[in-house]
Amino acid sequence: MSDSTSATHPRAEIGRERRRSMQVRQSLVAALEASPPGNTAHAELLEAAADYMVTAMTRLDEQDMGILVRLKARIPKDHTEAHQGLVDLEERQAKARRETKALRDAIATYREGGRADFAPFDSAVRHYHEVITSMMTPRKNPYEPYTNTLFDDDDWTDIADVSDSSTATEADQFATVKAAAPEAMDPDGFSGTHGIKPSHIPKPD
Repeated sequence: MSDSTSATHPRAEIGRERRRSMQVRQSLVAALEASPPGNTAHAELLEAAADYMVTAMTRLDEQDMGILVRLKARIPKDHTEAHQGLVDLEERQAKARRETKALRDAIATYREGGRADFAPFDSAVRHYHEVITSMMTPRKNPYEPYTNTLFDDDDWTDIADVSDSSTATEADQFATVKAAAPEAMDPDGFSGTHGIKPSHIPKPD
């Protein structure tokens, strides 16, 4: 951990962060579905949610890269299907990273223009939502059997990288989303969960 030691297990903190991120995404979806493209009715919520998603997805990417590096090194080489899955996962992570950067740039452009040109920003947010949703098909994590057996608490501490700064930033940005959201779109009103489907990747020996 960077600045402090949390009483919460780092793996639980990763789960908490991702659940909160999903709540914000669900709030964002509600706002997008409530207004046609270009409509500014929920502009403040879109901006707050976009800010949150950039921060959250950047942390998710860093955490997932920490997981990926360890899995590539520790999964037995003869588990070829699992290793091929890691190649595919790395490609999806790289795509998500590019999309997150594009959203960050769109937020900056929107603000630099005094928020006068909402349509391109709105379009960027909608595009980001569509792409990330298409890449995050609900399913059970196929690598959980490996992480359960190959990672220890020190690994999870390094992967989670929880700090006073990361915790405060998340709390502040979540509060900003809540403040911008009407009651029906309050992120705390959403479950932060999604469905799963079985994995076909074999369990480790």
